[in-house]
Amino acid sequence: ILWIFGPAAVGKSAVAQTVAEEFKRAGRLGASFFFSRPNHLDNPDWVIPTIVYQLATQNGEYKRIVTQCLVDDILILDKNRSTQFRELIIEPFRILMTLYPHTVREPLLIVLDGLDECNNKEAQCEFIDLINTHIWQVPLRWVICSRPDWLLMTVLSNPDFAVTCRREELKICDDEAQRDVQRLLEVEFDKIRQKYRDRLPVDWPPEHQQRRIASVASGHLGFTSFILRFIGDEQYHNPDGQLKVCMVFLGGGHTIGPISPLHALDDLYCQVLSDVPADILSTTMRILGLVIVDRHGLDSADDQARFLGLDQFTFHRALQNLHSVVYVPPIEESNTTPLHIYHASFSDFLDDARRSGEFYLNREAVKYDFALQCLHWIENDGGN
Repeated sequence: ILWIFGPAAVGKSAVAQTVAEEFKRAGRLGASFFFSRPNHLDNPDWVIPTIVYQLATQNGEYKRIVTQCLVDDILILDKNRSTQFRELIIEPFRILMTLYPHTVREPLLIVLDGLDECNNKEAQCEFIDLINTHIWQVPLRWVICSRPDWLLMTVLSNPDFAVTCRREELKICDDEAQRDVQRLLEVEFDKIRQKYRDRLPVDWPPEHQQRRIASVASGHLGFTSFILRFIGDEQYHNPDGQLKVCMVFLGGGHTIGPISPLHALDDLYCQVLSDVPADILSTTMRILGLVIVDRHGLDSADDQARFLGLDQFTFHRALQNLHSVVYVPPIEESNTTPLHIYHASFSDFLDDARRSGEFYLNREAVKYDFALQCLHWIENDGGN
């Protein structure tokens, strides 16, 4: 198993798509499944039938074996996922390796992207357990991409996975990521210029505007991709006009009409916050408010928790669904390292009531809350 993880919109799906396409061209792709809540592709019951179907299109002998399984047990697709996985994937491959070894000379790759977007947390862990249990029995290799969801991190960081699971973290805000953003902008803007060469000058877009996008992106490939898709949207056929809209937005203006170039990213942020349990959401929002308003006053996550009057369990429970957008230091670093938001676009999202809706953070209300908390803290000698 190769587990690729990283913050929201950092480019995990782009990596998964590229890997799947390369392996397909090489004849080594067994199957791929791309979870997506916004596109309603989040049902765990669809995964195994989809993988089985795609595998059947790759290998005729496997197709005949699976077809016979379905004939012998017409209700097999109504059975639980463990039974389907065993009888439709594992057992047929065992037969293939025994009777038709020439058809499975090299392992096939299966790509599962966005596993954290599966609508059933138990099913997410079940897929990991099923794959890990049978990893050595069949010639299949797995690439799993996800945000650093706390539950998946717990399961995939288990020592039992030390041999079978390799981890690769996609990071943002480093020099290489910034160069990747610049290359992406150059390539995609060139494509747009070529497409609209009768309307756009050869020096479009102005260099200072391209630098502005790169600066705001801060190595965030997902952010950059959203911006580029907005500018090149074929529905409008007006890349220069779309670029102007982006510049107003990225320059701090707020009147940009009914369409936001970050609409797709906003949907993702809304989904992240929607996953926070209702009974802890108010605490989560207070923590986020503190991180945004008090950027430099508190030196560690422990200080932040103490200031809010939260014990460690409550503090971390309130943050357990936010690892894709907020850096939460591990326990051993919580006394030296504070929380921080990965990308300014999340702060901007929370600041704008039109974008965040029910998750809007009113800064004045947040400051008033924290002023009261300061008074309470001082009265109890918490500030010494």
